[in-house]
Amino acid sequence: MDQTPEAFRAALSSGDTARVNRSIDEVEDMDLEERAVLFNDCFELCRDLYEGDDGYQRQSVIRFAAALYPRLAIRTVGADITDNALPGEWTLDDIATHRRQLRALYVEALVDDDGRVRRAAAKALKDLALSAEMIGADDELQTMVDELEALAAKHDDAPQKHIEEAYENVAFHAEKPCGIYRISGTGGVVDAIARPSFC
Repeated sequence: MDQTPEAFRAALSSGDTARVNRSIDEVEDMDLEERAVLFNDCFELCRDLYEGDDGYQRQSVIRFAAALYPRLAIRTVGADITDNALPGEWTLDDIATHRRQLRALYVEALVDDDGRVRRAAAKALKDLALSAEMIGADDELQTMVDELEALAAKHDDAPQKHIEEAYENVAFHAEKPCGIYRISGTGGVVDAIARPSFC
């Protein structure tokens, strides 16, 4: 298939599993620089398509966005973490922006009405946390932990399971306690969120 934003948009909105999977395979097979070049335009189409009413389309968007993530940060592993460790004209600010954009999309998807979307988001957050851990981005990991704790405090409905799954995945990479446990008060009202001191 054509490796253009328009071709990917058509595939992701088609509802055709084979076309969706082929588009995901296409971006996974690209080298990191090729993915990075496509990232900005394709991420915008992901944001647009995520607003659709079809749950399968939203799940496809999350899976595609996860495959699209250039992971340029891995180029800095084993070297001084500077712009010079990255290919071409890419900078640390650029790749931090990629991670921030993806994190916002995944966190939003964790409370989606469709469980398939939530599962895809929890898995994608795990990969994002791994990248942050590899480059020692402790502040980003803490931000992810904080955002997931805030989500858990707001939800005791269907998304709870996937929020907690995402939290455990991220907490592992952030070297935080690995579970969120709810302490319920009278009538089942959540009074607090507590974590164990060990797993």
